Amino acid sequence: MSIYEVFSSGGRTFDKAGWAAEKQLQRKEAYERIDSTCTQMMADGGAFRQYLDVQGHFDRYSVNNAILVAAQMPEATQLKDYSSWKKNRIYVDKGAQKITILEPGKEYRRDDGTTSVGYNAKVVYDISQTSAKDSQQAREQKSMRELAAAMIDASPVSFAPVSDLELPAFYDKEQQTIFIRTGLSEEQLFVSMAKEVSAAVFDFKYKENRDTSEFKSFCVAYMVSSRYGVNTKGFDFSQLPKEFADMDVQAFKGELGKMRDVLGEVQNDMYKSLEKNKPAKSKEQER
Repeated sequence: MSIYEVFSSGGRTFDKAGWAAEKQLQRKEAYERIDSTCTQMMADGGAFRQYLDVQGHFDRYSVNNAILVAAQMPEATQLKDYSSWKKNRIYVDKGAQKITILEPGKEYRRDDGTTSVGYNAKVVYDISQTSAKDSQQAREQKSMRELAAAMIDASPVSFAPVSDLELPAFYDKEQQTIFIRTGLSEEQLFVSMAKEVSAAVFDFKYKENRDTSEFKSFCVAYMVSSRYGVNTKGFDFSQLPKEFADMDVQAFKGELGKMRDVLGEVQNDMYKSLEKNKPAKSKEQER
């Protein structure tokens, strides 16, 4: 085929209406998948835990997109669309599994005069479905000491060690302090700190008391621990609290959104701390 033939129309025209209809169908299917997955998550602790693993890894993804990834490829680690992979000279495998997510579109004005943003379906591929699958770099492991120090920096309140605390750790709203029981193992220390820091952030950000934020703080602690490779065997999601299991889908997603926001604050501050305290590379390492 000549260059002229490639760039000539050949009598064919782009079917804009058909393309728009296909995109609309993809968007409709994506929202239906989100709702059906939420319903499953409220009834199945395994599905709920799977979502938490994905949201913890993709902490900048919206709740809807984390749900979509969890429903389609929960083991995904790095997602890009076809053109983005190609720009980096990485090619998507033939027959690669497609993952549909939603990306913000243009703002539009509602009938009542308010503005909103529409979302469009977007197909992405995990790195495991590309020519770069054999060159994935393992995530740098952080020591428990480094993680605990970063969690201290991420906390909006101070810490105080005590020897006679019944719980491993406890956020005291009145004293604006997280009390930590002495003698904990490094993993117990990090997990309990993560939960109580999350409770403090829920208090500061949403004015939620312990009864309201307890399970959500537990979930955020799990996501942070999962992200950094901390042992999560002590977390049990076999049965969600009744108030979560009985929610309608929109209310349930609203609570997931609060968890995601608190997760984002904690992990963002932890990341800054870990980067700030990263040991300088030696000259030999820089070569």
